[in-house]
Amino acid sequence: MSTFSLDQIHVQSIDAYYDPNSKTEIIEKSNFFKYKSQHFHCHIKLMINDDCITNQQYWTIGLVQACYENYIENCYNNYGSTLWEFHPIKTGRHQMINDSDGNQYPFYDSFNSNYVIHHGYITNKFIQLHYKDYFYPTIAWQLPYSHGNSNNVQLTEIIRRQQFLVWLIAIKHGRNYKWNSYNLINIEQDDLYILNTIHWQYELHIRLDPYQPIGKRLKHIDDIQYEKPIILDKNKKLPLSAINPPHCNAAQSLIWYPNNKKDQPKLIIPPKQIIVPWKQWLNDMTLNDNDEMKKLKQCQFVGELLHDKKIGIINYHRNDRKLSTDLVNLRSRSRG
Repeated sequence: MSTFSLDQIHVQSIDAYYDPNSKTEIIEKSNFFKYKSQHFHCHIKLMINDDCITNQQYWTIGLVQACYENYIENCYNNYGSTLWEFHPIKTGRHQMINDSDGNQYPFYDSFNSNYVIHHGYITNKFIQLHYKDYFYPTIAWQLPYSHGNSNNVQLTEIIRRQQFLVWLIAIKHGRNYKWNSYNLINIEQDDLYILNTIHWQYELHIRLDPYQPIGKRLKHIDDIQYEKPIILDKNKKLPLSAINPPHCNAAQSLIWYPNNKKDQPKLIIPPKQIIVPWKQWLNDMTLNDNDEMKKLKQCQFVGELLHDKKIGIINYHRNDRKLSTDLVNLRSRSRG
């Protein structure tokens, strides 16, 4: 019986697509507007040789998603816009933002997007990894402050453009590995192999007439994803920011940017996690002149990656043939 190694992992299929059976759902309520976007799906099928033993080592196979381009704008007439922003990307301090639920870094979630191979005999020959991603934001029709113009400052337009990379990775944990439910990788001790890299993006444009009755305000929606998800011919390494805190939902902040240059930007929703001290964060986001802003107790300092280097072994199958891949069902689909 052989010892488990990377060449025991066979990628049978990769299926990355926009769900043709889902479409953008619009919800109009008296105080807010909601939309639920079309779903992005990622399915991976793997086969592992079951005639081997892992000895005292652990392996983890999983899917890591990160956002590297983000533009989300909610326009309010000619008065200004609110923008959801990621401070680490906006300032260039980090290359990417890990996009996960934050429960088990670096993987998308704790349940279906990763699989741990414990030491001993291989017990599961066939492995499936999968997740779906979509957006479901709530947006106010009116801003809570508007200098006496509350009836005029109404939501009129929504623009969303984001780009993501997804990595299928295998981690060979160091011999001193201790299972950690929060973070499944130690870059100082573990070997990280990149098996495949996927790119996908999402674009949405909605125009609204806020003076129409509730339920009839939608004027136009462009939600067709013209660019299909792509499985890259050449794998990309991961920057450290793709596998470490903060994750997207924790890093995002909502800021009001008025068109009137005499008015100051205003923080509406602060981030839950920051990589620099609070005063530095305010300065970076051009909010340092607003004395009303105070760091919330639930805002956690997670620290900046001073060297957001790229990691991962990607040339193993070319030089020493450590990996056997059988891309039987490599496809992508798109609506429209």
